[in-house]
Amino acid sequence: MEYAHVNYMRKVIGYMNNNGISRRPALVGLLFAAGMLLLLLPLRLWQQLRLVEDLTGFWMEKDFTVVLLYIGLGLLAALPCAAALALRGSAVLDLTRRCRTPEGVTAGLAALALAWDAVMAFGYAARLFSGQGGAVFSVLEEQSPSLMAYYIRSGAMACLLEGVFGFLSAVFFLRLAAIDVRPQKNAYLGRALALAPFAWCVCRILRRFSRTIAYLKVSDLFLSLAMLAALMIFLLAFAQNVAGRTSGYKPAALLAAGIPAAVLALLCFVPRVVAYGLFGSMSSSTIPQDALIEWCDPAMAAFVLAFVGGRVKNGQSIQAKQ
Repeated sequence: MEYAHVNYMRKVIGYMNNNGISRRPALVGLLFAAGMLLLLLPLRLWQQLRLVEDLTGFWMEKDFTVVLLYIGLGLLAALPCAAALALRGSAVLDLTRRCRTPEGVTAGLAALALAWDAVMAFGYAARLFSGQGGAVFSVLEEQSPSLMAYYIRSGAMACLLEGVFGFLSAVFFLRLAAIDVRPQKNAYLGRALALAPFAWCVCRILRRFSRTIAYLKVSDLFLSLAMLAALMIFLLAFAQNVAGRTSGYKPAALLAAGIPAAVLALLCFVPRVVAYGLFGSMSSSTIPQDALIEWCDPAMAAFVLAFVGGRVKNGQSIQAKQ
């Protein structure tokens, strides 16, 4: 006896194949991302301006927009995974060397944003190492059994490593941008350097976890953690593909994680920019002062969408061109 969800998935796959959706997997992903932004971004703007407490960043009240937000986040996580499973037999990743201007431009912007993020991370780490992190970190310093324990608990080590891997990631994306704009047959990105963006993302999420708060009650940090988790999966799959490991890795992980990561990055960035533009400061004290406006979020979102839109293709169409 087959489960109901198996039959439902078969019907979804059959619908996609019959209507030619599987022939344009990247277009489907980009349209889905645009639709989710149109649905969720107004909710996040309203919540950022009306429902977030001034000092804690918690919800002041849970109205219908909070319920709609969590429903939308559930769809954002589930539908790309279902689409990736449905398209895994037909979609492939185009790794041919040719000019890719949108990807190259967004890779260059990502390099600049990562370099700036590294500078900010180094500055924030320097203040933590010097004991100038504020009252919260002074309490941590008193409660820590050793100086190294304080550096780990306060996020100072994570900030330092974030800066290091941020600069390495900037170098990697600059190299990728140069290859995309002016293709070279023998160009080699390097497997170790390709893992730098993944390591940078790991350090970012470690810095977020250094704040001992109720994450489910904090709107900004909850979305940031969800975005970073999806971005980690995408960057790992991305590194394994662009560094030359093409066997056994199809674009399922890139679609399933890349689209949610890009949408969540914009959901984190745009409301903060609007709030900063209207009030001149962010109201949530749960976000570090150096991370109020993180330009790496929209830059990485643009790169993810450009990479998925330009690389994820139908396998039969690629074979026909070759």
